[in-house]
Amino acid sequence: MFDTPILGLIVAVAAVATLVDTWRDRAALFDARFTADERQRMLRLAMFVLLPLSVLAHEGGHALFVKIFGGEIVDFGFYMVYGFVAHVGRYTPLELGLIAFSGSAVNIILGVGAFLIAWFRPFRERPAINYLLFVFAALELFNALIFYPVFDAMGGIAGDWSTIYSRDTPVFSILIGLLHATLLGAAVLIWRSPRFQAGYAERTGLRRVRQPGEMSEQDEQREMTGILTVAAALATDGWRNRVQLMAENQLGGSQAIIRWESGGFQRALLVHATLSDDPDQHVEIHAAIEPDNKEMPPYERTLARIDGKPTAQELVPYIRRFLDFVDSWNGATVTTPN
Repeated sequence: MFDTPILGLIVAVAAVATLVDTWRDRAALFDARFTADERQRMLRLAMFVLLPLSVLAHEGGHALFVKIFGGEIVDFGFYMVYGFVAHVGRYTPLELGLIAFSGSAVNIILGVGAFLIAWFRPFRERPAINYLLFVFAALELFNALIFYPVFDAMGGIAGDWSTIYSRDTPVFSILIGLLHATLLGAAVLIWRSPRFQAGYAERTGLRRVRQPGEMSEQDEQREMTGILTVAAALATDGWRNRVQLMAENQLGGSQAIIRWESGGFQRALLVHATLSDDPDQHVEIHAAIEPDNKEMPPYERTLARIDGKPTAQELVPYIRRFLDFVDSWNGATVTTPN
Protein backbone atom coordinates (compact mmCIF):
# COMPACT_ATOMS: atom_id res chain seq x y z
CA MET A 1 0.00 0.00 0.00
CA PHE A 2 1.28 3.49 -0.85
CA ASP A 3 2.42 5.81 1.91
CA THR A 4 0.46 9.05 2.01
CA PRO A 5 3.35 11.24 0.65
CA ILE A 6 3.87 8.84 -2.29
CA LEU A 7 0.17 8.74 -3.08
CA GLY A 8 0.07 12.52 -2.78
CA LEU A 9 2.96 12.80 -5.25
CA ILE A 10 1.15 10.56 -7.74
CA VAL A 11 -1.99 12.66 -7.47
CA ALA A 12 0.09 15.84 -7.83
CA VAL A 13 1.59 14.55 -11.09
CA ALA A 14 -1.89 13.61 -12.31
CA ALA A 15 -3.14 17.09 -11.35
CA VAL A 16 -0.40 18.83 -13.35
CA ALA A 17 -1.08 16.60 -16.37
CA THR A 18 -4.81 17.29 -16.08
CA LEU A 19 -4.28 21.06 -15.86
CA VAL A 20 -1.98 21.02 -18.91
CA ASP A 21 -4.52 18.95 -20.85
CA THR A 22 -7.38 21.25 -19.81
CA TRP A 23 -5.53 24.42 -20.72
CA ARG A 24 -4.36 23.07 -24.08
CA ASP A 25 -7.89 22.11 -25.17
CA ARG A 26 -9.79 24.76 -23.24
CA ALA A 27 -11.55 26.16 -26.32
CA ALA A 28 -13.05 22.79 -27.27
CA LEU A 29 -13.68 21.67 -23.69
CA PHE A 30 -15.67 24.74 -22.73
CA ASP A 31 -17.72 25.30 -25.87
CA ALA A 32 -21.41 24.50 -26.30
CA ARG A 33 -20.75 20.92 -27.44
CA PHE A 34 -19.89 18.44 -24.68
CA THR A 35 -18.81 14.94 -25.69
CA ALA A 36 -18.37 11.73 -23.69
CA ASP A 37 -14.58 12.10 -23.85
CA GLU A 38 -14.82 15.63 -22.51
CA ARG A 39 -16.95 14.37 -19.62
CA GLN A 40 -14.14 12.02 -18.64
CA ARG A 41 -11.67 14.88 -18.76
CA MET A 42 -13.87 17.07 -16.56
CA LEU A 43 -14.19 14.16 -14.13
CA ARG A 44 -10.39 13.96 -13.92
CA LEU A 45 -10.23 17.73 -13.35
CA ALA A 46 -12.66 17.40 -10.43
CA MET A 47 -10.84 14.42 -8.90
CA PHE A 48 -7.21 15.45 -9.34
CA VAL A 49 -7.45 19.24 -9.03
CA LEU A 50 -10.63 20.41 -7.29
CA LEU A 51 -10.82 17.59 -4.76
CA PRO A 52 -7.24 18.13 -3.47
CA LEU A 53 -7.95 21.86 -3.22
CA SER A 54 -11.00 21.02 -1.12
CA VAL A 55 -8.78 18.92 1.17
CA LEU A 56 -6.61 22.01 1.66
CA ALA A 57 -9.73 24.07 2.37
CA HIS A 58 -10.88 21.40 4.85
CA GLU A 59 -7.66 21.75 6.83
CA GLY A 60 -7.94 25.52 6.56
CA GLY A 61 -11.35 25.28 8.26
CA HIS A 62 -9.76 23.39 11.16
CA ALA A 63 -6.93 25.94 11.41
CA LEU A 64 -9.36 28.88 11.43
CA PHE A 65 -11.36 27.52 14.37
CA VAL A 66 -8.22 26.61 16.25
CA LYS A 67 -7.24 30.26 16.04
CA ILE A 68 -10.77 31.42 16.94
CA PHE A 69 -10.64 29.38 20.18
CA GLY A 70 -7.16 30.57 21.10
CA GLY A 71 -5.24 27.44 20.16
CA GLU A 72 -1.76 27.23 18.65
CA ILE A 73 -1.02 25.35 15.43
CA VAL A 74 2.19 23.36 15.88
CA ASP A 75 2.19 21.43 12.60
CA PHE A 76 0.35 21.42 9.29
CA GLY A 77 0.43 18.81 6.51
CA PHE A 78 -1.12 18.57 3.06
CA TYR A 79 -0.61 15.58 0.76
CA MET A 80 -3.25 16.23 -1.93
CA VAL A 81 -5.59 13.46 -0.73
CA TYR A 82 -4.95 13.87 2.98
CA GLY A 83 -4.04 16.63 5.39
CA PHE A 84 -3.78 17.39 9.09
CA VAL A 85 -3.60 20.25 11.55
CA ALA A 86 -1.75 19.59 14.81
CA HIS A 87 -2.54 22.08 17.54
CA VAL A 88 -2.44 22.65 21.27
CA GLY A 89 -4.70 24.71 23.50
CA ARG A 90 -7.17 24.69 26.34
CA TYR A 91 -10.58 23.84 24.83
CA THR A 92 -13.98 22.94 26.12
CA PRO A 93 -15.58 19.75 24.69
CA LEU A 94 -17.90 21.93 22.58
CA GLU A 95 -14.97 23.88 21.16
CA LEU A 96 -13.24 20.60 20.24
CA GLY A 97 -16.44 19.49 18.53
CA LEU A 98 -16.65 22.72 16.54
CA ILE A 99 -12.98 22.49 15.53
CA ALA A 100 -13.57 18.91 14.37
CA PHE A 101 -16.71 19.82 12.44
CA SER A 102 -15.26 22.95 10.84
CA GLY A 103 -13.34 20.96 8.21
CA SER A 104 -16.36 18.98 7.05
CA ALA A 105 -18.47 22.14 7.26
CA VAL A 106 -16.18 23.73 4.66
CA ASN A 107 -16.65 20.71 2.37
CA ILE A 108 -20.43 20.81 2.84
CA ILE A 109 -20.53 24.53 2.06
CA LEU A 110 -18.38 24.03 -1.05
CA GLY A 111 -20.52 21.11 -2.21
CA VAL A 112 -23.85 22.83 -1.64
CA GLY A 113 -22.51 26.04 -3.15
CA ALA A 114 -21.32 24.28 -6.30
CA PHE A 115 -24.72 22.60 -6.66
CA LEU A 116 -26.62 25.87 -6.19
CA ILE A 117 -24.52 27.65 -8.82
CA ALA A 118 -24.95 24.82 -11.34
CA TRP A 119 -28.70 24.68 -10.69
CA PHE A 120 -29.74 28.33 -10.26
CA ARG A 121 -26.99 30.15 -12.18
CA PRO A 122 -25.92 27.61 -14.83
CA PHE A 123 -23.53 28.45 -17.65
CA ARG A 124 -25.99 28.10 -20.54
CA GLU A 125 -23.40 27.72 -23.29
CA ARG A 126 -20.80 25.95 -21.14
CA PRO A 127 -22.18 22.50 -20.17
CA ALA A 128 -18.67 21.36 -19.18
CA ILE A 129 -18.60 23.92 -16.34
CA ASN A 130 -22.03 22.85 -15.10
CA TYR A 131 -20.95 19.20 -15.23
CA LEU A 132 -17.77 20.04 -13.33
CA LEU A 133 -19.79 21.82 -10.63
CA PHE A 134 -22.25 18.93 -10.27
CA VAL A 135 -19.45 16.35 -10.06
CA PHE A 136 -17.53 18.44 -7.53
CA ALA A 137 -20.69 18.88 -5.44
CA ALA A 138 -21.31 15.13 -5.45
CA LEU A 139 -17.71 14.33 -4.48
CA GLU A 140 -17.67 16.91 -1.70
CA LEU A 141 -20.96 15.82 -0.15
CA PHE A 142 -20.18 12.11 -0.51
CA ASN A 143 -16.80 12.52 1.18
CA ALA A 144 -18.08 14.82 3.93
CA LEU A 145 -21.32 12.98 4.74
CA ILE A 146 -20.62 9.33 3.91
CA PHE A 147 -17.01 8.33 3.22
CA TYR A 148 -15.25 10.23 6.01
CA PRO A 149 -17.77 9.37 8.77
CA VAL A 150 -17.80 5.68 7.78
CA PHE A 151 -14.00 5.59 7.44
CA ASP A 152 -13.70 7.22 10.85
CA ALA A 153 -16.12 4.76 12.46
CA MET A 154 -14.70 1.63 10.80
CA GLY A 155 -11.05 2.57 10.76
CA GLY A 156 -10.54 3.31 14.43
CA ILE A 157 -8.59 6.47 13.64
CA ALA A 158 -10.32 8.71 16.22
CA GLY A 159 -10.84 11.38 13.59
CA ASP A 160 -13.14 14.36 13.27
CA TRP A 161 -16.43 12.49 13.37
CA SER A 162 -15.48 10.59 16.53
CA THR A 163 -15.06 13.98 18.16
CA ILE A 164 -18.23 15.39 16.61
CA TYR A 165 -20.37 12.51 17.88
CA SER A 166 -18.87 12.53 21.37
CA ARG A 167 -20.74 11.71 24.56
CA ASP A 168 -19.21 14.84 26.04
CA THR A 169 -21.35 17.05 23.79
CA PRO A 170 -24.78 15.38 23.55
CA VAL A 171 -26.77 18.42 22.40
CA PHE A 172 -24.17 19.39 19.79
CA SER A 173 -23.95 15.78 18.57
CA ILE A 174 -27.74 15.54 18.22
CA LEU A 175 -27.91 18.79 16.26
CA ILE A 176 -25.11 17.69 13.92
CA GLY A 177 -26.82 14.30 13.57
CA LEU A 178 -30.07 15.97 12.50
CA LEU A 179 -28.19 18.13 10.01
CA HIS A 180 -26.31 15.07 8.76
CA ALA A 181 -29.53 13.07 8.25
CA THR A 182 -31.32 16.02 6.64
CA LEU A 183 -28.56 16.58 4.10
CA LEU A 184 -28.40 12.88 3.23
CA GLY A 185 -32.18 12.66 2.90
CA ALA A 186 -32.32 15.79 0.76
CA ALA A 187 -29.56 14.47 -1.49
CA VAL A 188 -31.44 11.21 -2.07
CA LEU A 189 -34.73 13.00 -2.79
CA ILE A 190 -33.09 15.45 -5.18
CA TRP A 191 -31.22 12.70 -7.04
CA ARG A 192 -34.39 10.65 -7.51
CA SER A 193 -36.46 13.65 -8.58
CA PRO A 194 -37.51 13.63 -12.27
CA ARG A 195 -37.22 17.41 -12.25
CA PHE A 196 -33.59 17.19 -11.16
CA GLN A 197 -32.82 14.47 -13.70
CA ALA A 198 -34.26 16.60 -16.50
CA GLY A 199 -32.54 19.77 -15.26
CA TYR A 200 -29.22 17.97 -14.87
CA ALA A 201 -29.49 16.59 -18.41
CA GLU A 202 -30.21 20.06 -19.82
CA ARG A 203 -27.43 21.79 -17.89
CA THR A 204 -24.75 19.21 -18.72
CA GLY A 205 -25.51 18.77 -22.41
CA LEU A 206 -27.15 15.37 -22.16
CA ARG A 207 -30.33 17.02 -23.36
CA ARG A 208 -30.48 20.25 -25.31
CA VAL A 209 -32.62 23.07 -23.94
CA ARG A 210 -35.21 24.00 -26.53
CA GLN A 211 -35.75 27.67 -27.16
CA PRO A 212 -39.21 29.28 -27.47
CA GLY A 213 -40.67 28.66 -30.93
CA GLU A 214 -38.56 25.58 -31.61
CA MET A 215 -40.11 22.26 -32.58
CA SER A 216 -41.16 19.98 -29.75
CA GLU A 217 -39.38 16.66 -29.34
CA GLN A 218 -42.43 14.83 -30.71
CA ASP A 219 -42.59 17.07 -33.80
CA GLU A 220 -38.87 16.69 -34.42
CA GLN A 221 -39.13 12.93 -34.00
CA ARG A 222 -41.95 12.79 -36.56
CA GLU A 223 -39.92 14.94 -38.94
CA MET A 224 -36.86 12.70 -38.57
CA THR A 225 -38.94 9.56 -39.07
CA GLY A 226 -40.27 11.14 -42.26
CA ILE A 227 -36.75 11.90 -43.49
CA LEU A 228 -35.65 8.30 -42.90
CA THR A 229 -38.79 6.94 -44.59
CA VAL A 230 -38.33 9.09 -47.68
CA ALA A 231 -34.62 8.24 -47.89
CA ALA A 232 -35.33 4.51 -47.61
CA ALA A 233 -38.09 4.69 -50.24
CA LEU A 234 -35.91 6.63 -52.71
CA ALA A 235 -32.92 4.35 -52.19
CA THR A 236 -34.92 1.14 -52.78
CA ASP A 237 -36.95 2.45 -55.73
CA GLY A 238 -36.19 0.18 -58.70
CA TRP A 239 -33.76 -1.98 -56.71
CA ARG A 240 -33.39 -5.63 -57.80
CA ASN A 241 -34.90 -7.14 -54.63
CA ARG A 242 -38.36 -6.75 -53.21
CA VAL A 243 -38.13 -5.00 -49.86
CA GLN A 244 -40.31 -4.31 -46.84
CA LEU A 245 -40.08 -0.85 -45.30
CA MET A 246 -40.93 0.01 -41.74
CA ALA A 247 -40.37 3.22 -39.78
CA GLU A 248 -40.77 3.68 -36.05
CA ASN A 249 -40.22 6.19 -33.30
CA GLN A 250 -37.84 5.17 -30.54
CA LEU A 251 -36.83 6.62 -27.21
CA GLY A 252 -34.64 9.58 -28.13
CA GLY A 253 -34.68 8.91 -31.85
CA SER A 254 -36.21 7.45 -35.01
CA GLN A 255 -35.49 4.37 -37.09
CA ALA A 256 -36.23 3.04 -40.58
CA ILE A 257 -35.84 -0.67 -41.30
CA ILE A 258 -35.39 -2.18 -44.76
CA ARG A 259 -35.90 -5.96 -44.94
CA TRP A 260 -35.48 -8.34 -47.86
CA GLU A 261 -34.60 -11.96 -48.67
CA SER A 262 -31.86 -13.11 -51.05
CA GLY A 263 -29.44 -16.02 -51.37
CA GLY A 264 -31.13 -18.00 -48.62
CA PHE A 265 -30.72 -15.22 -46.05
CA GLN A 266 -33.04 -12.74 -44.37
CA ARG A 267 -31.33 -9.37 -44.60
CA ALA A 268 -31.99 -5.99 -43.02
CA LEU A 269 -30.60 -2.49 -43.09
CA LEU A 270 -31.43 -0.33 -40.06
CA VAL A 271 -31.07 3.46 -40.26
CA HIS A 272 -31.21 5.03 -36.80
CA ALA A 273 -31.21 8.79 -36.10
CA THR A 274 -30.87 10.58 -32.76
CA LEU A 275 -32.62 13.89 -32.08
CA SER A 276 -31.07 17.31 -31.57
CA ASP A 277 -31.46 16.87 -27.80
CA ASP A 278 -28.46 14.57 -28.13
CA PRO A 279 -25.33 16.79 -28.15
CA ASP A 280 -23.74 14.14 -30.36
CA GLN A 281 -26.61 14.07 -32.89
CA HIS A 282 -25.99 11.61 -35.71
CA VAL A 283 -27.38 8.88 -37.96
CA GLU A 284 -26.09 5.31 -37.77
CA ILE A 285 -26.57 2.59 -40.37
CA HIS A 286 -26.57 -1.00 -39.12
CA ALA A 287 -26.95 -4.29 -41.00
CA ALA A 288 -28.17 -7.74 -39.99
CA ILE A 289 -28.25 -11.10 -41.79
CA GLU A 290 -29.85 -14.39 -40.75
CA PRO A 291 -30.09 -17.68 -42.72
CA ASP A 292 -33.53 -19.01 -43.60
CA ASN A 293 -32.70 -22.44 -42.16
CA LYS A 294 -31.67 -20.94 -38.77
CA GLU A 295 -28.59 -23.19 -38.66
CA MET A 296 -26.27 -20.22 -38.37
CA PRO A 297 -26.55 -17.47 -35.79
CA PRO A 298 -27.62 -14.00 -36.99
CA TYR A 299 -24.87 -11.55 -37.77
CA GLU A 300 -25.00 -7.81 -37.10
CA ARG A 301 -22.63 -4.97 -37.82
CA THR A 302 -22.50 -1.18 -37.68
CA LEU A 303 -21.65 0.08 -41.16
CA ALA A 304 -21.55 3.86 -41.03
CA ARG A 305 -22.15 6.97 -38.99
CA ILE A 306 -23.16 10.38 -40.35
CA ASP A 307 -22.77 13.25 -37.89
CA GLY A 308 -25.41 15.94 -37.62
CA LYS A 309 -28.85 15.88 -39.22
CA PRO A 310 -28.60 14.80 -42.88
CA THR A 311 -31.42 15.32 -45.37
CA ALA A 312 -33.19 12.46 -47.15
CA GLN A 313 -31.22 13.21 -50.32
CA GLU A 314 -27.93 13.05 -48.40
CA LEU A 315 -28.85 9.66 -46.92
CA VAL A 316 -29.88 8.02 -50.20
CA PRO A 317 -26.31 7.32 -51.48
CA TYR A 318 -25.34 5.73 -48.17
CA ILE A 319 -28.40 3.47 -48.13
CA ARG A 320 -27.98 2.43 -51.78
CA ARG A 321 -24.35 1.60 -51.23
CA PHE A 322 -25.00 -0.54 -48.22
CA LEU A 323 -28.03 -2.27 -49.73
CA ASP A 324 -25.75 -3.71 -52.43
CA PHE A 325 -23.04 -4.44 -49.90
CA VAL A 326 -25.28 -6.34 -47.47
CA ASP A 327 -26.94 -8.16 -50.36
CA SER A 328 -23.51 -9.58 -51.25
CA TRP A 329 -22.91 -11.07 -47.78
CA ASN A 330 -22.78 -14.84 -47.64
CA GLY A 331 -23.06 -14.89 -43.87
CA ALA A 332 -19.65 -16.54 -43.40
CA THR A 333 -17.11 -13.96 -44.50
CA VAL A 334 -17.97 -10.27 -44.24
CA THR A 335 -15.75 -7.32 -45.01
CA THR A 336 -16.34 -3.63 -44.66
CA PRO A 337 -16.36 -1.74 -48.00
CA ASN A 338 -13.85 1.00 -48.65
